[in-house]
Amino acid sequence: MHRSLQTPPSRPLHSVNAALGLFSQNNAGTIFCAVAALMLVGCATASGPAGATANSTPAEMAAGDVSAAMKPHKAPHIISTKSENDFATTLTLTKTAIEARGFKIFTSIDHAAGAASIGETLRPTTLIIFGNPRGGTKLMQAAQTIGVALPLKALVYQDAEGDVIIATSDVKHIVHEHNAEGVDALAARVAGALKAIAEEAAAKE
Repeated sequence: MHRSLQTPPSRPLHSVNAALGLFSQNNAGTIFCAVAALMLVGCATASGPAGATANSTPAEMAAGDVSAAMKPHKAPHIISTKSENDFATTLTLTKTAIEARGFKIFTSIDHAAGAASIGETLRPTTLIIFGNPRGGTKLMQAAQTIGVALPLKALVYQDAEGDVIIATSDVKHIVHEHNAEGVDALAARVAGALKAIAEEAAAKE
């Protein structure tokens, strides 16, 4: 004969409810505190980045994170030299001084002309892009990511007070920022050349 197997009856639902009721009565304070804590965490999470609102889209909330990460440094690592000449003269002298030191000018970008092309105005601002593979290659061999900062650049612009400024990158800082080793002497020579270029172009003609 085959003995039939019977599944034990499930626990009645009313007994579970009774147990929960007993637990709730004995732990009402604990449950209340736990629920309150979860509500606070939920509110903090839902609020998102600083400046986000309940109606902010995911893209806007993400943009808040990006904008916070992209805040500019208070002290940009550039070296500025005030020129004693007008803008056009300073620009010409800067290019001449660059080429006199063995650098090749790859191009120059007239940002003011670019602004005018879209109906906007910008004070005279021209970027000169130049370099020499003899120096640049060695820097990139030490740290290839330095390529993002090369070729070298000089920005000649007229500020709000009417002064003409020659701005160049701080090559020593670039080398430090990219953890390039064994090129400190080279960086010092390049920095010296940039300093001489700016001073020559800034001197009263």
